Amino acid sequence: NAPIRNRAVQVLLTTMSTMQQKTRPGKTSRSRGFPLKCLWFTLLLACTASSIYVSSNLVANNEFQNNEAVRSLAPQAAAKNTTMKEEHNWPGVSKEELGHALVHKGTTFVKDARQLLLSNLDEFLEVYSNRPDPINLCGIRINHAYALYITIKALQPTAIIESGVNAGVSTYIMRAAAPDAKIFPIDPLAIPICNQQQRWIDTKNAVYYTGNEFKDVGDIDWKHHVKNGEMDPDRTLVFLDDHLPVFDRLPVLMKHGFRHIILEDNYKKGKGATPGDKGGWTPKQMLHRVDKDSTYLWNNMIQYAEFPPLVPSIMSKESTHPQKKAGGFMHQTDTNIDIVAPILRPDVSEKDNQIYEKICKKLGVDPSLKDDNSYMQLMNYNQISYFELVPMAPRLRGANWSVTT
Repeated sequence: NAPIRNRAVQVLLTTMSTMQQKTRPGKTSRSRGFPLKCLWFTLLLACTASSIYVSSNLVANNEFQNNEAVRSLAPQAAAKNTTMKEEHNWPGVSKEELGHALVHKGTTFVKDARQLLLSNLDEFLEVYSNRPDPINLCGIRINHAYALYITIKALQPTAIIESGVNAGVSTYIMRAAAPDAKIFPIDPLAIPICNQQQRWIDTKNAVYYTGNEFKDVGDIDWKHHVKNGEMDPDRTLVFLDDHLPVFDRLPVLMKHGFRHIILEDNYKKGKGATPGDKGGWTPKQMLHRVDKDSTYLWNNMIQYAEFPPLVPSIMSKESTHPQKKAGGFMHQTDTNIDIVAPILRPDVSEKDNQIYEKICKKLGVDPSLKDDNSYMQLMNYNQISYFELVPMAPRLRGANWSVTT
């Protein structure tokens, strides 16, 4: 900034000299001194302003260069800056208010998803690579499996309610993450769909409400299980994977004091595999709009967060797999404005790419995701979310909901 400041001084001194030479004869020294004093004062201000201007431009230029470095991050630079927040150049920006495509409320353990996963990565990969159905066509895959796993690790529930069992892969993940928890698998069918033939059954500590023994979440006598010491509502995790209108199920959960919920199929607006999915009653669909129902949901949520996918959709750029109209899968053409920044950025970070390749090798999938199995394994993601509900007051939870005279 010294050359610019010196140039400013030179210009002002030249101007002052010119004005002195042009001062008309007969003017008193006082009248001549006044403009000179003004010029000296102006000179001082100009020097100060030039310093501030140049300094601020240097700061702004540095910030611009730093942002550009993030945007065009080379693998070598990424390895040196492992603390860089990748979400800074991610299109999706979550808002803590209704009416947006990407919304959160409060601060949950989900913000630490990367740390939770990486600190348990070897253990999780060992569990997941030995899952009972490697394909699990109509069930949980790695993005949702890791979310379920780290949730259990973070919350350490003593009981887990699973609504929607299918082949039992999610039950298997639950048991691996919580060896001593009581699990309540619920499903109207005795055998899985999608020709998966066999259901994995937990024989350690579970009460099954499936097939002929099926009872829906709202029809089970949870008070009985509480009195028997099998569960504590405050320490119970509810895993919903049943493709039913989620909002309609909340009164039952709140009545029994169940607060901690994971929704596996949290479809976006207009997406869904069933009419129940598309009806606009998933949290993501509801929080995208502002009406009385969404306001009620917002006011009765203590926390809400969507888990990040493992990697961005650009990792599937070599795949020819078509985009699914029903949703539930990421695609290379996604704008990502409604998706949380991924845990790993193999596209810009060499360190993350090494972790990604390690995961792919352990699972036996192609990192380029060219084949359908690899694509479906890594791109299956449906905004799986965790939220904590406000439970009903003890008196209301114990009420029989009938009017007495």
